[in-house]
Amino acid sequence: MHSRLFALPSAEREYINRLCDVLQLVASTNIVGIYLLGSASQGSYVAGESDLDVQMVVAQPLCDAQKQAIIEALSHSHLPCPATKLEFVVYHKAQLRTAQSLHYAINFNTGRTLKKDYVSFDHNNDPRHWFLLDIAMAGDWAITLFGESFNRIFPSIEPSLLLQAMHECLTWFNKHYPDSKDCYQCACRIHSYLLRGVMVSKRQSLSEVALTEQWKSLPAQEFVESVLQQLDAKIAHQ
Repeated sequence: MHSRLFALPSAEREYINRLCDVLQLVASTNIVGIYLLGSASQGSYVAGESDLDVQMVVAQPLCDAQKQAIIEALSHSHLPCPATKLEFVVYHKAQLRTAQSLHYAINFNTGRTLKKDYVSFDHNNDPRHWFLLDIAMAGDWAITLFGESFNRIFPSIEPSLLLQAMHECLTWFNKHYPDSKDCYQCACRIHSYLLRGVMVSKRQSLSEVALTEQWKSLPAQEFVESVLQQLDAKIAHQ
């Protein structure tokens, strides 16, 4: 077991083990790898607040019946998730040759905080920035739960594409949830990246902004707008 997994509550560790067992039963030898991403892989998981992000890669494309079997097996009603929710994504290995071809086979969200499960088999249903940013962050933090290592399978995200994804993500939050905690956290993480060229956890980026005199007293919406302007300038000068 990876050392960072021991930072998780026992219920979450047990759930991750059961999830891997279930996936190996359902997808069997088609599995290339199963990976833990997000706060749980970064040592910044907060019980009662954080979700669990798991991704799986398969060697051969899944038929509709196989996709349905996977989501039924992982649904909160069958396999209760102790986190706020499970965010589960499946890729066919051929879809991971380049970051531009990053098209999921399954995007599935389930858990106690959701009124109903969210299921999509078409990558056009969801903004690409969620997936690009998850993978960019996971390059340094992903925990391989089963199979081949993350960085052997997933493509690296080029800086220019990463900046575009960041801009799309913060613009999305600023449009749909301008005064939300998530919008502010997104801006903080992007701000940290623009300063240091390294992606850090939400918790770390919040701490960095809180310790900076220039930014800590700035109203949240003004800070978000400032980060968007910084992104615009960075993209324009690539």
